[in-house]
Amino acid sequence: MSELTPGLAYETKSYVCTHVFAGSRPVLYVTRPDGSWCALCGDNHPDDAAYYRVVGLGHVLDQDPTLSAVLDLQPDEEAERPDVGGPWTRSRC
Repeated sequence: MSELTPGLAYETKSYVCTHVFAGSRPVLYVTRPDGSWCALCGDNHPDDAAYYRVVGLGHVLDQDPTLSAVLDLQPDEEAERPDVGGPWTRSRC
């Protein structure tokens, strides 16, 4: 299994919103609540599993390599950007 960075496997489980999964919106918000990876479009979504899909984190990066800039996020950190290629603003969750 290949690694995205040392210790971070290509197939690491990540949660994406249905917009990102369908490719209709880009990832503008990445968060690691409790250590889990979430790559979201930035809109508000209900806390309901129907609005999310589970995919390997490497597959998300295949669609948008600029996400590699936030692969160093630690558990309970988040990063948001205004658009693809825009600067990331980091904070605690």
